[in-house]
Amino acid sequence: YDLRANVRHQISDRVALGFTSYFVNSDADRGLTNNDNSGTTYGISLAFTPGFVELHPDASGRYPDNPFASSNVLQTRDQVLNNENTFRTVNGLDLSAVLQRSERSETRLVGIGGFDYYGLRTRAYFPNTLQFQSDGNGTNGASIQGRTGNLSMNMYGAFVNELSLGASNRLTSSLGATYEHGSRDQVLVTATQLIGTQQNLDQAGATSVGQDRQAFRNSGFLVQEELDLDGRVLITAGLRLDRSTLVGDIDKYFAYPKAGVAWNIARMPFWNVQAIEGFKLRAAYGQSGNLPPYFAKYTFFGSSNTGGQPGSLIDITRGNPDLRPERQTELEGGFDLSYKGRITAEFTVYNKVCYDLLLLASVPPSSGFTFEYVNGGELVNRGVEVALGAIPVNTDRFRWETRLAWWTNTSEVRELSTPAFAPDGSFGNSLGTYFIEEGRSATQLVGVTGNVMEDGTPEIAALGDAAPDFQLNFWNELTLHRNLALRILVHWKQGGDNLNYTRFLTDLGGTSPDFDDDADGNGVADGQDRLNDPSARPFVQDASYVRFREIGLYYTLPEKVQGRLLKGARIGVSLNNWFTITDYPSYDPEVSNFGVQGISTGVEVAPYPSSKRAFFHLSVDL
Repeated sequence: YDLRANVRHQISDRVALGFTSYFVNSDADRGLTNNDNSGTTYGISLAFTPGFVELHPDASGRYPDNPFASSNVLQTRDQVLNNENTFRTVNGLDLSAVLQRSERSETRLVGIGGFDYYGLRTRAYFPNTLQFQSDGNGTNGASIQGRTGNLSMNMYGAFVNELSLGASNRLTSSLGATYEHGSRDQVLVTATQLIGTQQNLDQAGATSVGQDRQAFRNSGFLVQEELDLDGRVLITAGLRLDRSTLVGDIDKYFAYPKAGVAWNIARMPFWNVQAIEGFKLRAAYGQSGNLPPYFAKYTFFGSSNTGGQPGSLIDITRGNPDLRPERQTELEGGFDLSYKGRITAEFTVYNKVCYDLLLLASVPPSSGFTFEYVNGGELVNRGVEVALGAIPVNTDRFRWETRLAWWTNTSEVRELSTPAFAPDGSFGNSLGTYFIEEGRSATQLVGVTGNVMEDGTPEIAALGDAAPDFQLNFWNELTLHRNLALRILVHWKQGGDNLNYTRFLTDLGGTSPDFDDDADGNGVADGQDRLNDPSARPFVQDASYVRFREIGLYYTLPEKVQGRLLKGARIGVSLNNWFTITDYPSYDPEVSNFGVQGISTGVEVAPYPSSKRAFFHLSVDL
């Protein structure tokens, strides 16, 4: 469940105060999924378990061992506890105070501050009655408990002056400062060799403890000028100066400029097309930065125990005290169009260059280390975004509003200061892998082709790309009598390949749905064909889909029902990700074995599928 509150109070004609608060608490019991090397998770065990195997418990409640895998999935489902409890609260306060006001100018103090606290409690219990924990297997039971606390705080303050330059021209000047602080404390305790059915961490023959603590501070200044010429031309220029404890030099400020111009041709004297009330040409340039991860500039020491004596071991990754932020430079242009207040169109084309990329590079073995984070390389993203909106019907009884957004993006690694490499989350060329290579797409999937080079080595080439050809969102809202609204959002992803290792596992186990089919009529089962194929092509698969992101029905209470205390009230129900249309031969084309990452998404190894969610909504305005 979650709760939201938004409060705004006009203290006087010069001072306004606002407060927002969000609270969410959730429990998840997702079972045991994803990749493992012991054959114990649902997907891995089922991949090698034929459908005829009897896995149900007998009359006394005893589960039979699975003769084809390391675990009985029904026993795992019924006896394993894997719970996650999430608590999160986000709170913000904003203040606007007029310090000076005259006929030509007004100066305001704007202040914004808030905090975001995230708490996660995890609890996993594997009793020693499990197939993979008994009779000398596993660790004779395990109890694993974790606690994570993450706190982020930020503050922003600025002086904003609006100066009138005549009847309809205005100059807005801003000068401000920002501050951000974040910290995380994560503790994970693993207890094994459990005593009977005990779950307490102290009721065990062996325990191990791990703790990860992180903290950072970011601060900076900003200045911006915005010139509005009679609503016809808007010119913006600004500069940010930021520093952070995450980079090598914590006292150095890094500059990020920006500039933009927008020209509303429809406001010009020569414009005579009355039906088009807005036609704006725009262009913008800006820079931003990505900070290194917390651990990149430090050399860590791991704990060790030799002969009962505690000590420390130096990590294989060397810290780099000279790290800089990744820098992104983006240039974009486009136009916005509005026709009779009923039709809108937007078009944007952009070119984004990322340089000083943060890369994990190999270092000479003579250094005593294996890896080091460095700044090096350049990545280019180019794309097009198109949006159309319309209100085809708008009467007192019925209103139909629709919006369509289409976009596409291509990338190229223009420069790489390290040798080409496979990023984290790769399983090798024999099954297909992401591969970062100069002059190629950052999302290319490469693997063995089945051919042999002249020197006798297997040929390795690009077999696909995880980037979609295009994506499209189609949103519609139908409102009846201004009270009852049906909202539908459909997402279409065309193209983009996944690395389907689940299919590889089910082929190995002979349990793929089409394993015994013979689509090509060569007399060999399709599953065996894929296993016999010397290339990685069978597991690089198209992941196109059409998914209903939201189907919602909402009812706004009539004013006569709301009473004097309520300004508005709405109730509703909604479904998210409930229906999917796809030819992808697994249970979820929108999969990511390694979570949300810029690269290495779309890798599937028997993962937990995307959640289908149902919500009840209640919104009240006081």
